[in-house]
Amino acid sequence: MRGSIRLFSIFGIAINIHITFLLLLVLILPGGLRSLALVIGVFFFVTMHELCHSLVARRFGIEVREITLFPIGGVASMSSIPERPLHELLISLAGPLSNIVVVGLFFYPMRYLLGDAVLFHSLSTATWPLTLGYIYWINLALAAFNIIPAFPMDGGRILRAALATRLGWIRATRIAVNLGHIFALIFAYFGMVRGHLMLVAIAVFIYMAASREEAQAQIKETLKKFKIHDILPSEFSISDYNPAEEETKKKTPPDIQKGML
Repeated sequence: MRGSIRLFSIFGIAINIHITFLLLLVLILPGGLRSLALVIGVFFFVTMHELCHSLVARRFGIEVREITLFPIGGVASMSSIPERPLHELLISLAGPLSNIVVVGLFFYPMRYLLGDAVLFHSLSTATWPLTLGYIYWINLALAAFNIIPAFPMDGGRILRAALATRLGWIRATRIAVNLGHIFALIFAYFGMVRGHLMLVAIAVFIYMAASREEAQAQIKETLKKFKIHDILPSEFSISDYNPAEEETKKKTPPDIQKGML
């Protein structure tokens, strides 16, 4: 993706960081090492989330070239949209489920390590134990945010997969996109009222991503209506094309080509 820096590769998938991430680093540096650890932890789980999407997508024959991390989340670049609703459902569920599995697997170890007083009151990062608790619970926040039934979140894709079997793919997409726009406007409103610029940024990202999803869906649906004979000239014939003759034309000076014509 343009404007991104490659960090490393895993399972053949490039992990990139977008240059806008540098803005986040500027914001968290005054917070010290705990703030830096928080950001690293959050994006570790975001990367894991996107990797789970990507590996399930590969299972269904969809190529995943890269994962790009932004200040407000990550994006897996897939070569195509899943054709079957069941495939899209499973791919979309993989990300949130990975975060929920982490919460389940590490609940008792974290409870033993931090104690109930810290684990269940991790609303700040004032100490290292609270920071660890905050990083742990961020998995639940990621899962909850991503299952919102609106594009571009995973919940929007889950909703489309569920609706597509009855309403058709394009209509299901339109419903999920409209919900994405509604949630974006709600986030923008609360972000401006409460002065949370990050929430406003998330709202802009959601609105633009939802609109892009609708545009891609419409293009894909339009292309399905065309066949090869609709694009090629009516007089076109395979017998008219001679590779040897075309190669000779390429090697012939322009003035001789013109004379031959």
